[in-house]
Amino acid sequence: MSGAERVLVISPETEHRTKINAAVQKYGLGSISCGSLADAEVFLGQQAFRVVFCHDILPDGDFRGAIAAAKQTPVVVLSRFAEWDRYLAALDAGAFDYMACPPDTAETERIVRAAVGYSGENAQNGNAEVQGKWAVVGAA
Repeated sequence: MSGAERVLVISPETEHRTKINAAVQKYGLGSISCGSLADAEVFLGQQAFRVVFCHDILPDGDFRGAIAAAKQTPVVVLSRFAEWDRYLAALDAGAFDYMACPPDTAETERIVRAAVGYSGENAQNGNAEVQGKWAVVGAA
């Protein structure tokens, strides 16, 4: 399986990694999981991914480091906080989407559908308007 057929899950929480991994398998995608930004940077430097799920706070950094390392790959920020201000801050930082934890299987699947159809040229415009467009396309 090539890197382009995988997702990267960056979370210090095993339960969250397991739930996301199970959801992406339904789309024929594999996954690689890690618990730190340093490990994620190694994986991102070695191969391409379809989408990256990253916890907002990591033992050695935060989601902004993952967004920078992922370049054009959509990054979904995972957070324990389902707050509008945090959602907007993540989008302003370049995140593709924001998801409250623990990850809901249906929500994870919706985001994977949207991200797989997401064009890299739009990665710098990670805002609600672009995301809404791709979510509709991905849901078809």
